[in-house]
Amino acid sequence: MFQNALQYICTRAEYINMTTAQKLTLFSLKSSIKIASIFSSQWGASVAFNIFCTPYRKPRNVAPPIFQQATSIEIAVEGSAIRGYQWNPNADKKILILHGFESRAYNFDRYINPLLEKGYGVVAMDGKAHGNSEGKTTTAPEYAAMIRVLEEKLGKFDGFISHSFGGIALSLYQEDHNDPAAKMVLIAPATETQSAIDLFCHFFGLGPSIKASIHAYIKQKSGKDITHYSINRIAPKLTNPILWIHDKDDDITPLSDVKPLLNLSPANIEFMITEGLGHRKIYKDPAVIKRIIDFI
Repeated sequence: MFQNALQYICTRAEYINMTTAQKLTLFSLKSSIKIASIFSSQWGASVAFNIFCTPYRKPRNVAPPIFQQATSIEIAVEGSAIRGYQWNPNADKKILILHGFESRAYNFDRYINPLLEKGYGVVAMDGKAHGNSEGKTTTAPEYAAMIRVLEEKLGKFDGFISHSFGGIALSLYQEDHNDPAAKMVLIAPATETQSAIDLFCHFFGLGPSIKASIHAYIKQKSGKDITHYSINRIAPKLTNPILWIHDKDDDITPLSDVKPLLNLSPANIEFMITEGLGHRKIYKDPAVIKRIIDFI
């Protein structure tokens, strides 16, 4: 459900390059979880969960030129104003772009012109707590709710391009509102929420008891076990044409999480496995972009 703070979890090299202020912030966050857990495991879990769902990194604020040609969109999703951009609104077919955690629509500027040249309408939104949208924290179900509201407002999308956190949100949405004709692109999707929690707890030095409390807190909040929030669980149910792109060197959403699905080899899923692009460069790679546009 809450495959979010993956990109907040930095590598050792990134930690070394942090400023003193950033390291102090990180120390404060770790301490707040551990202190709260001393008094109550549930309180500790709630503090950890809030950190897990909070985007801390802020991507670029300067709009790429193509965004100056867009029409602004604003929708209300569960009480928050969610803002985005639309191009070629009268097109017969339209594509929705879903960014990852601690990202924003601006980062997908390379996709807009190629899609417009193919005659598509394009919508790219800033998810809750990202970019120009409201909110302090976000979850995958909230992101999925944004897709629902958009389709209620604009009609069904013919295709989706998603990265990371956007991939689990899209999968959750398609499970409940599936349009089997819609093409899905999953770029380094956040495949297993349980892996995300494991990585989060490892980075913050949280022991098994706190991890178990986080799992219990998620179930209490959502009514579903953490294993429910898994693309490996959802994807075999879908019949959509899917292009799944993942890098061998991804240290945020590891390729090992995808192995169960790779072994299944579903007929409707094309896999493109890259090397050397990691988690953040992959969606900006020219060969990846070309493959996605050709697939769409």
